[in-house]
Amino acid sequence: MVSIGRGAPCASKRLEPDRRRHVLLIEDDDEMRKMLAFVLTRHGFRVSEARNGSEGLERLADLMLGGHRDEVPQLLLTDNRMPGVCGLDVIEAVQASRLRIPAILITAFGDVETYDRAHALGATPVLDKPFALADLLAIVERVASRVGC
Repeated sequence: MVSIGRGAPCASKRLEPDRRRHVLLIEDDDEMRKMLAFVLTRHGFRVSEARNGSEGLERLADLMLGGHRDEVPQLLLTDNRMPGVCGLDVIEAVQASRLRIPAILITAFGDVETYDRAHALGATPVLDKPFALADLLAIVERVASRVGC
């Protein structure tokens, strides 16, 4: 006779919530996104990935509308130039909402207007591609510690 649930220790245990610092990473280049997600994960962050700005905003909306405010990322790391919704527009949409998520903008095409708009939206710093992973990690750690995550 087989009994269900007996001898299965995980059946009676509740899963603990993931307490790692949560980053929403928005990057349209698959290789870059996977590499950044890997590095951030290895350094203690929980990473949610989005392939473009629209997908990133959809993920945030789903969390908010679904009542999962505790799952909202504490940090936004986004590329700027992507098809559809660019990173600056994502940051602007997040700032216009009730969410207060600090943002780091990554760009390969930085110019004065990009930097000025990013700073006006509160995205400091702006990280120019190519960049050293150590620099990225230092910036992410600094911003994360400023917001207490």
